[in-house]
Amino acid sequence: MENENNLYESFASILRHVEETKPLIHCITHPITMNDCANLVLAVGASPNMASHPEEAAEFVSLASVLAVNLGNIADDRMEGMQRAAARANELGIPILIDAVGVSCSTLRRRFAHDFIEAYHPAVIKGNSSEIRALCGLDSHGSGVDAGAADAVTADTFAAAAGEFGAYAAAHQAVVLASGPVDVVTDGTQACGIANGTPVLAKLTGTGCMLGVLTAVYMSAHEPWHAAVLAAAVMGIAGEQAAQESKGMGSFHMGLFDALSNVTLDDIWKEKRFLLIQ
Repeated sequence: MENENNLYESFASILRHVEETKPLIHCITHPITMNDCANLVLAVGASPNMASHPEEAAEFVSLASVLAVNLGNIADDRMEGMQRAAARANELGIPILIDAVGVSCSTLRRRFAHDFIEAYHPAVIKGNSSEIRALCGLDSHGSGVDAGAADAVTADTFAAAAGEFGAYAAAHQAVVLASGPVDVVTDGTQACGIANGTPVLAKLTGTGCMLGVLTAVYMSAHEPWHAAVLAAAVMGIAGEQAAQESKGMGSFHMGLFDALSNVTLDDIWKEKRFLLIQ
């Protein structure tokens, strides 16, 4: 595992890249969280594009730095748009993130995700712990689009989960980001557990989707493992800060965006809680 100085420098480089380039992130996501995802991309200094129509998706992705696709509330036209955009992204060398929402409970989504990953080789495969377990062919206890309690990764189970998810990541030459009480990021050779966060995040719809597009923003610097670790830390820390100030879910929602737009590298480094294994 790289030393902490290198990790700090990688985070600094990613944040500097976003600030200097304002990357365009092409997000093909669903209407339930589209507005929050677009506003998150803006809040951290990037630019969102949400085009999903099959006849224009490939054209729009040609202008983007990263493509992020999300399987929530899936529909035929959006699936076709994802495929066309991903094919064009592959031609242009644009990195892809897939957020495998609901694959633990839907055969349609699970089949689509498997086919998409095999065909388009996303750099980052994201989901909650139940969704990632389903992709890995492991027992999964998801409830709808929510992770099952039995699948949650904790400090005690992190090493085992990192091994299971790491094997899948290595087989697909990708970074896996599994969200939960402890987020797991692994590429099969190195793994990081991020223990930042608050249970309140799970009470606000779309925070997992927001983590996906935040990762995509940081992927614009072409360091997918570091991007996923940084995104999980930033979302967790912002959630902690918002929870401390909020009086309920409405103020938490607003406070989360305030925190995301103001978090600094010093905040991240001071408040991070990482579990690292080689």
